[in-house]
Amino acid sequence: MPTDTARGRTDAVRFALRAVAWSLGLFGLLRLNWTEAHAVLPFTRVQAAAAVGLFGPSALPLEVTLACSGADAIALCLGAVFAYPVSWRMRLAGAGAGAGLILGLNTLRIGTLGRVAASPVWFNTLHVYLWPAVLTLAIAGYVFGWMRLADRRQALAEKAVAVGPSLSARPQPTRRFVLFTAAFLLIFSAASPLYLESTWVLALAGFIARTAAVILGLVGVGASAVANTLWTPRGGFVVTQECISTPLLPVYLAGICAYSTTWRRLILGVLASAPLFIALGIARLLVVALPGAVVASPLFLVHAFYQLLLGAVVVFLAAQWRHGGKAAFGHALVGVMVGIAFFYLLGPFYTRIVTYPAGAPLDDPQGAIALLPAFQIGLYLALWVAAFVAVGWRRFLAGFAVLALTQTAGLLALHALASHSGLTAHVRDVRGWAVAGPLLIVAAVVNVARPRR
Repeated sequence: MPTDTARGRTDAVRFALRAVAWSLGLFGLLRLNWTEAHAVLPFTRVQAAAAVGLFGPSALPLEVTLACSGADAIALCLGAVFAYPVSWRMRLAGAGAGAGLILGLNTLRIGTLGRVAASPVWFNTLHVYLWPAVLTLAIAGYVFGWMRLADRRQALAEKAVAVGPSLSARPQPTRRFVLFTAAFLLIFSAASPLYLESTWVLALAGFIARTAAVILGLVGVGASAVANTLWTPRGGFVVTQECISTPLLPVYLAGICAYSTTWRRLILGVLASAPLFIALGIARLLVVALPGAVVASPLFLVHAFYQLLLGAVVVFLAAQWRHGGKAAFGHALVGVMVGIAFFYLLGPFYTRIVTYPAGAPLDDPQGAIALLPAFQIGLYLALWVAAFVAVGWRRFLAGFAVLALTQTAGLLALHALASHSGLTAHVRDVRGWAVAGPLLIVAAVVNVARPRR
């Protein structure tokens, strides 16, 4: 009669064989000519461009080839993840996070090698010994850590099935959503050289401009579109790749992956992303139809459209999680009104206080940095009123103080980078942090506060 030890050994052998098979299959797939030309090589160029952005140009001309792609490391990591006997949802999540980790480390590897390229000793030490060891340890540590987490999640899922459904079917904020968001945002940023220079994305921008012109014409606003430029009585608005490549997309995909309960919902949610964000891109341009009494600068509102939309969405989601049902809308509406009231009444005064230590204003063509302090506090207040009033004022004040300190420190850091290295923050990153900052602070409250029943 087989013992548990024998069965454990058999399972281990099966896992090892499956891992080898998966790894060899992925190795072969990534070595195909078509895959190398259309997937591996573009991602290698993205990593090289990201490395230059992080570390600056190479000390000597450095050729980044397919051998520098990290594809072999990804195949090894994903082979182990796909072979592990847990649900496919957990495997795909583990594979995505593992690939993101390896691509991030490999980008750092390329950047550091470029900085020491003038020193043969340092270059060989890093290239031959140090970085291979770091990648190997990172892969091993990640895979074993993910296995432990997957086993724990699997056990909790089985226990939940055995006990029965919980009292509340509302989705709860989880670390999984945070991890998905971080991973997708990292991929989104790393892949920016691809979509910001893509002719396909530029053609999509032209379609959005033409569609917006047609809709504006239907409501009586004289508008036309030439290529990717929308012309209205209030001026011309150029729709570029950057305009429609919003960080809201990776956040949306993170939510779909984190909270979809079935494969059908997951696939439908992913497929809906394209028409949804095309519609949002069109709606973003329609704000030019607002009269001057409502908005003095339509260009400012066009640029901040996704930031404002995401802020409103997270407030309503927080209220829905906390209260549920019809009451959620009322709490969210009050929260949004409080945030807007602060922004318009006290925002300019607060912004002057926060930006005073930093000195002269930074280069800010779209006004994203100038908007950030007041917007973040307004969003923080809106979230607190919508969902976390019952948590306590001490935590509110502590979070408020931390947020204000991060704003001052961030502005000082941006000034230091601009003064000493000539680097400026990308407007996309500023707008992303405008929403992420308050969310990260209230996430601590979410983890320690019990939902009110």
